[in-house]
Amino acid sequence: MHVSENLSAYRRDFARIEKRIAGEFDPGRRRWVLAGCIALLIVGLVLPQTSSAWSWTVLAGWYGDSAAVSMLMRVFMTLTVVFGVLVSSAALCLRRWRLASAAMLGSGLASLFGLLGYWSQAGMIADGPHAPGIGMILNWLVMIAMTSQWLPIVLSRSPTDTRPRPTLIRSH
Repeated sequence: MHVSENLSAYRRDFARIEKRIAGEFDPGRRRWVLAGCIALLIVGLVLPQTSSAWSWTVLAGWYGDSAAVSMLMRVFMTLTVVFGVLVSSAALCLRRWRLASAAMLGSGLASLFGLLGYWSQAGMIADGPHAPGIGMILNWLVMIAMTSQWLPIVLSRSPTDTRPRPTLIRSH
């Protein structure tokens, strides 16, 4: 048994460990800012989203007409729960690059739909009160802040970590 045969088993282990570590990220101090953003989103979900609708009526009323809420507002609320709370929490706990990328893209998309949701609610013509509430505004601002926190984490990944490393072919 040659030394190179013994080392080949270690090389496979090292390659497996390297691949696992390359898929992780270290949020550093941003971890606490992101955790605070998630907590603020949860608080914002408890507050009224419009003058006449709470977050659970916005989320549960996708097909009903119980409250004067635009479809853009409903999409914003759904993106906030999915990407702002669930995916961001999973990304912080598991520290996986793919989850961090999904959280960044989803929170950016939610920020856009937050703007459109605010605009649609403020310009909606309806008989009842429909102005954007404090919860909607808080969630929108937190999603913008969350996007700005996820962006440097996702962009800090080295280009060498994204593709597999070439193996050296040695001839003896």
